[in-house]
Amino acid sequence: MRRAILFPKVVAERRMRVYETFTVHFQRAAREVAQLDGDPSLASVYVSRSTWDRWMAGEIKGLPRHPTCRVLEHLLGKSAERLFGPAEPDPGGRTGPEPALRGVEGPHVAALESFRLADRQLGGGHVYRSVVHYLTTVVAPGLFGSTESGEDGEGVFGAAVVLTEMAAWMAHDAGRDDLASGHFDRALRLAQSLTDVTAGANVLAGMSHLALQTQQVDIAADLARSGLARLSAGPRVPALSARLHAMEARALARRDEGRGARQALDSAREALSLAASVPMSPWVAPFDEAALASEAASALLDLGTLDAAADEATRALALRDASRVRSRAFGQVTLARVLLAQEHVDAACQVGVELLTAGQSVTSLRLSSQLALLQSDFGLHRQVPEVRDLLSRMAEAARHRRLLLGSLTLPEGPQ
Repeated sequence: MRRAILFPKVVAERRMRVYETFTVHFQRAAREVAQLDGDPSLASVYVSRSTWDRWMAGEIKGLPRHPTCRVLEHLLGKSAERLFGPAEPDPGGRTGPEPALRGVEGPHVAALESFRLADRQLGGGHVYRSVVHYLTTVVAPGLFGSTESGEDGEGVFGAAVVLTEMAAWMAHDAGRDDLASGHFDRALRLAQSLTDVTAGANVLAGMSHLALQTQQVDIAADLARSGLARLSAGPRVPALSARLHAMEARALARRDEGRGARQALDSAREALSLAASVPMSPWVAPFDEAALASEAASALLDLGTLDAAADEATRALALRDASRVRSRAFGQVTLARVLLAQEHVDAACQVGVELLTAGQSVTSLRLSSQLALLQSDFGLHRQVPEVRDLLSRMAEAARHRRLLLGSLTLPEGPQ
C-alpha cells in the first residue's frame, strides 16, 4: 500500500531525485560510514533500482535493514524512522504542488523536476534510461488503472505526455533522432487524451525544433504554426506561444525570409512579456527571456544581422544561470560564431576558452556536433597564434568527449 513518506521529499531537496545521482552519493556515504564505524562491510551496502522505486512510491512495509539505514542517516541527516515516516506539510500549511505544476500528480512533479535538472547539468544521455524506466514502471500502469489507484486520469496522462516528450529531447541530445522522433509521435498521440490542448501544442514545439535540427525547415515552420493554431482554441499560454513563434522565426530565417522572421520574433517577445501574468501550465516546458534571446541570436545570425545577433547572444548568456551548463554552452557556441563572422577573432577565442572550461562536464552529442562546426569556423583563422592554441585544446577536448559519449550509447530499436 502506498503512503506519503518523507524520503522522496528529502532526496528531492538534495537534488538526488534521479536514481543514478542518488547512487553516486549513497556509495560515497557508504564508504565514509565504513571508515567511521570501522566496519568494512558497510562500504558494500547497495540500494537496488527496484528498492529505490518502492521508496519513491511510498510502498513501505517496514524500515530497511540496519546497514542501509545507517548509510541513509549519514547521507541525509535524518533518522530512518523519520525518513520513512509521514511526509511533513510544506511551510504555511500548503501541501499541493507548485502553481507552475498544479494538476500533475505530486510524485510525477518531483520526478519531472529531478529529471529536468539532471538533464540540464549532465546532458540527456545520462538520464534517458531513467526517464524511460520511470515511464514504463511508474507512469504506464497508471494510464490503465488511474481510477483504481486513485490517481487523476488527466494528471497521469499529462505526466506521460511531458515525460515522453522529455525522453524525445534526451534522445535527440544523445544523437538518436530516430528515437526522438518516435517519442515525439507517441507524446502527440497521448496528448489527444487530454482536454487541455496545451500539451499537444508543447509537443509540436519540440517537433518543430527537431525538424529544424534535421534540416527539415519547411516542416519546422509548419509544425510551429500548427502549435499556434492549437493554442488559439485553448487557454492563453504566453510562454508556449513565445516558444512557437521563436521556432517559426528560426525556420523562416533559415529560408532567408527576413521580414517574416523578424515579425515572428516580435510576436515571441510580445507573448513572453505577458508570461508573468498567467500561471504556467503543467504541460509546458520552461521558456524564458534567456531562451528567447538564444533563439533570436541564432535566427539573426542566419539572416546575417550580426550586430543584433551579438547583442542577443550576449544577453542570453547574461540571463542564463551558471547552473544551466548545457544551455550556456550552446549560447557560447552561438556567440563565438557571431564574433567570428564579425572578424572579432580575439573575442571569439576568449569565448571559446570559456566554453571548453565550463562545458567539459556535459555529455551531449548535439553539443559535440556544434563544437565540431565551431572548430571548423576557427580553422579559417588558423594563422592567428591564439586560434592555433585554441584549436589544439578543442581537438583534445573532442577526444575526451568521444570517450565519454562512447559509454552513453542508447539502445537500438523503438523505446
